[in-house]
Amino acid sequence: MNNLQSYVNKEEVTLTHPNLSKLWLDSGDVMRLLHCSRRTLDKLRTMGLPYYKVHTHYCLYKLDEVQAFIENHKIIKDHGNAR
Repeated sequence: MNNLQSYVNKEEVTLTHPNLSKLWLDSGDVMRLLHCSRRTLDKLRTMGLPYYKVHTHYCLYKLDEVQAFIENHKIIKDHGNAR
């Protein structure tokens, strides 16, 4: 989580209820976090990466949803070690 914190916008977006307030990332933050291009980010959204369209060309992502997406789509290599 500490590594992710450096990419997070330092402000919080407050929704209609204070308990719904979460940390948000913009597209640039997510691209830096995942080391990917804008096109790859578009593909990830079609694969199910949750996002919220704020304006025609501006999307926001909840940090916890991005983390959950990464965890659910991890590929673990077994480098040939039989267990």
